[in-house]
Amino acid sequence: MIFWLPLALIALAVLLASLRLCLPPRPPLARLGVLLALQLAAAALLALTLFPPRHAVPAGTLLVATAGATAADLAAVPAAVRLRLPEATALTGVDRVPDLATALRRHPGTRELVVVGQGLPARDRDTAAPPLRFHAGAAPRGLVELLAPPPLAAGAHFEVGTRVQGLPQARVELLDPAGHRVAIATPGNDGRVRLAASARDAGDVEFALRALNGDGKVLDRLPVPVRVQAVPAPALRLLAGAPGPELKYLQRWAADTGATLQTGISVGGGVQLGDAPQAIDAASLARLDLLLLDERRLAALSSAQRAAIAAAMHEGLGVLVRMGGALDSNARRILREWGLDARGGERTATVKLRDADAASGEGTAPAPLDIERFDLAFADTGVVPLLRAADGSAIGGWRAVGRGRVGVLPVADSYALVLAGHADAHAELWNRVLATLARPLPASPLARVPAWAWAGERTALCGLPDGARIEAPDGGTTTLVTDPRAGNCGGWWPRQAGWHRVVAGDAAAGVRVIDPAGARALHAQATREATSALRGGTGTAGTTALPVSGPRWPWLLGFVLVAGLLWWLERRRPVTA
Repeated sequence: MIFWLPLALIALAVLLASLRLCLPPRPPLARLGVLLALQLAAAALLALTLFPPRHAVPAGTLLVATAGATAADLAAVPAAVRLRLPEATALTGVDRVPDLATALRRHPGTRELVVVGQGLPARDRDTAAPPLRFHAGAAPRGLVELLAPPPLAAGAHFEVGTRVQGLPQARVELLDPAGHRVAIATPGNDGRVRLAASARDAGDVEFALRALNGDGKVLDRLPVPVRVQAVPAPALRLLAGAPGPELKYLQRWAADTGATLQTGISVGGGVQLGDAPQAIDAASLARLDLLLLDERRLAALSSAQRAAIAAAMHEGLGVLVRMGGALDSNARRILREWGLDARGGERTATVKLRDADAASGEGTAPAPLDIERFDLAFADTGVVPLLRAADGSAIGGWRAVGRGRVGVLPVADSYALVLAGHADAHAELWNRVLATLARPLPASPLARVPAWAWAGERTALCGLPDGARIEAPDGGTTTLVTDPRAGNCGGWWPRQAGWHRVVAGDAAAGVRVIDPAGARALHAQATREATSALRGGTGTAGTTALPVSGPRWPWLLGFVLVAGLLWWLERRRPVTA
């Protein structure tokens, strides 16, 4: 259909033009014959311009050198044509092309494409190409993966992942924005390592990963974007069956985090310390994000209160049972009603929460962080650990109840961390509990915005609302045009490194744009993996002739000449006596 429609239109135009010439006043027969012949010639030349004749060219292999390719790499691959992209170094006898599309256009008989070096840059990976083989060069050495955390609430615990390649005996450390070490670890056998830290005040900040050798020399470095969102202050209610030091430091922690805290501490005889008593009903629970109960207040709940709490959990409320002592039968029964079948919990044992981070100087021994944990376990394998000790064992557990969550923390003396000078560890512990169990926040319209992107390469931003824009570090603004048929995705080409802001209405999210020159190993590995994903097909570099379209310009030139002559003859008037 595409081929015949233009030809039919050309034939119709020739027919109409010929009829016009044959109508009175008709030119002399000799002149008419010349005009009709030129019209047919012009039509034929135009058709050949649109659809030039195909001719056979030898089919073969096109070898393309990319960054990192050497003469030895090229010599190992037989190919009739050898070209190099701008990122490759100059090689003897290898011509330079601006991009892969140009190389394929210049060599239309290519049946197989062989890429040598670190791989195709982002500019060339969307080019339609024949079956591709990839002969990768030497693997990059350094930090070749970056798993940045998702957007966090202030005080939340987060993990950063990376992979070390080609650096035996290396260690990896995580630095906070002030340059202080907050975690250090040795990679596993696969080179992967995860390091943990805590978010602080709201805002976009940059941590850093560094790979060190045995002497402490920095071998590689990566920026780690950490996006801490400003969230509404959580509303908490703390109910306890007796006063104790744990409650004092919980109140201090809540004040430090900006949470709204209601307290109710029974001291016997119907007397309660703290705020004015409030009913445990649907209306009051709907205003809370997290309800904290100790084992005594849990056991003392009435059936109406238990039902109200269960209904509130289905609507999103988080509930934490904090163990200050062993659970009695009534407390265990209530937990079973909420989906937690608790076993044990009568004895305590000291457990190391984690090792305190070593000081920046070498040779400083880490101080242990020990707490008392009840030997509580759960019969349901679907219960998720609430925390983990340094040895990987679970500390407590939680499970979902409708849209909310319920958990048990079998730790009686977390306040001891503050007394030992580890107030940060105490805050981190309770921040993690709050982030895990508290009522979930409404989903952000920018939840799918990635944490980082490459400068100078296209990035797809998906799930964006209409009117989203990006604010660059220099103050420039880019309005994104999204495609609703492709998940509201839009293409973005950041040009400068640094923090950019994606803004949609009242929502905003940061994206750290990384300069490839500042993360060479990571960028090289990403390029290799993206090129490897393009491999496929069974094309061969045979010499069988391959039909391709011929050049158009000779036919176009002929058409212009004939059309010009036809125009001149039609307007030339015979000289009359």
